[in-house]
Amino acid sequence: MLHGAGLLVAYFMSGHFPPLPPPARSLSRPLAAALCLIGLAVNCAIVGPTTLRTALQGGNDFRQFYIGGKLAGRGSFYNQSRIAEAQREAFGYSNQHLTPVRLPFYYALLSPLARLPYRLALLLWTAATILAAVFFVSLYPVVRRSQFAIACCWSLPLLFNFVIGQDVSFILLILAVTLRVLYSGNPLLAGLILSLCLIKFNLFVLLPVLFLGRREWRLLSGFVIGTTVLLMLSFIAGPGWLRTYITLILDPAVDPDSPLMPNLHNMVASIPGREFVEFFLSLAVIAMVWCIARRARFDMALAATLLGSILLTRHAYMQDCAILTGSLVTVFEQATSTLVRNVALVLLFPVAYLFIFFREGGVVAALFLLLLGAVRFAVRPGIKSDRSRVS
Repeated sequence: MLHGAGLLVAYFMSGHFPPLPPPARSLSRPLAAALCLIGLAVNCAIVGPTTLRTALQGGNDFRQFYIGGKLAGRGSFYNQSRIAEAQREAFGYSNQHLTPVRLPFYYALLSPLARLPYRLALLLWTAATILAAVFFVSLYPVVRRSQFAIACCWSLPLLFNFVIGQDVSFILLILAVTLRVLYSGNPLLAGLILSLCLIKFNLFVLLPVLFLGRREWRLLSGFVIGTTVLLMLSFIAGPGWLRTYITLILDPAVDPDSPLMPNLHNMVASIPGREFVEFFLSLAVIAMVWCIARRARFDMALAATLLGSILLTRHAYMQDCAILTGSLVTVFEQATSTLVRNVALVLLFPVAYLFIFFREGGVVAALFLLLLGAVRFAVRPGIKSDRSRVS
């Protein structure tokens, strides 16, 4: 893994690649639609018919959300025996790897869905996740909407999210609405909306660096208010959940140390003294995100925050990389550095994520780290209140 990562980094640092052409005019609708369909077809071919068939039969991660919703109101979201019992009742078998690991408020919101028959609930869930992605494409602040739609269709993590029944497209919609509200001049409301990302908080561990680095006090206030309300709802939905939840997420059987994860922990797994190296790189990532947040526009600072968060978290898989879709397009559009734009472009296409299928998630993490470092050294100081208004 380390050898492969080193070759990729060496290639990008060597400068032996042509500069990207200047931005083109908007594509015609037929051409854009054709490119979208080709991207979807390529990603479906990569995922493979077996995985697609299993997803259509309901054998995906939605089972976690369904069981979590069924446990809402019983006061024992994370009790292993109750979880196994609910799984056997719903599916006829139990699987420890399908244990609900989200916060109680989220499962309380999903409880009406869990009252439906599983097949119907899965159909509605899939439709909702796809619809969320459509709204994300419509609302996310980018310069060229048609090119952005193409980038989303070529995103292997985003398609994989739908196939395995995950909910990352909801996160993307939350980010899009947050930016729209923020750019309209209402940071307090934007922070309240952003707090909904607590449904997958492990992907946002560096948000405090963004708030403090940019001194976005009203955005921070809204986020804190929203987080407090959601935590209160969690304690109402499942009193006494916190201790069992902490025990659950620290259980290696539930959250295995997988080579599929594109994070620093996996990237340095084969290096002698890996604990020290990971600690040093983690500090470097935090420092780079801080510097970018202090100097760059908000959208670039958010992109750095998401990149750094995935690198630091101990729980991130292929589908979680989809949260970078909008940010990678932002970096590609806004950056003037050839290195930054080339790495962002590579990460927008499926080829980079093929390493995860070969259990080499550390290679993808190396690309994330390279992009974050390149942005840090390429970014120019901007007006910290600058919030671009785009289509």
